[in-house]
Amino acid sequence: MGYKENQYEHCSKDKNKCLIPNHNHEFLSSTDYARDDEGEIHNHRIAGVTGPAIRFGNSHVHKVEAFTDTFGDHFHRISDTTGPAIFLPGGKHIHLLEGETSFNDGHDHDYFFATLIENPSEVPESKKC
Repeated sequence: MGYKENQYEHCSKDKNKCLIPNHNHEFLSSTDYARDDEGEIHNHRIAGVTGPAIRFGNSHVHKVEAFTDTFGDHFHRISDTTGPAIFLPGGKHIHLLEGETSFNDGHDHDYFFATLIENPSEVPESKKC
């Protein structure tokens, strides 16, 4: 498998806004710790699925829109874009994401995580009916 230049052949005429069909990533992580406006030190969990791939140079990135879990009376929003693909043995890849949540309840949180491997639920050819 691995990276194939022709994986972008289904793109629109604007190659910088190219969507690659049927390709996204799951993600899960935790934020760093912060103190809310009542002085409680806490962090949040983050989980979700990226948007489809968007061509970026010779690679691609993904949009991420998510909410953290709720702590006490608040939660935070994440709205970001991953870095380009980091290829792994066996033709799969991941993406890194680093940023800051929305400011709620008197504070925000930093996050840093890697997406899970591309298409982890793909059924191998040997298992298909």
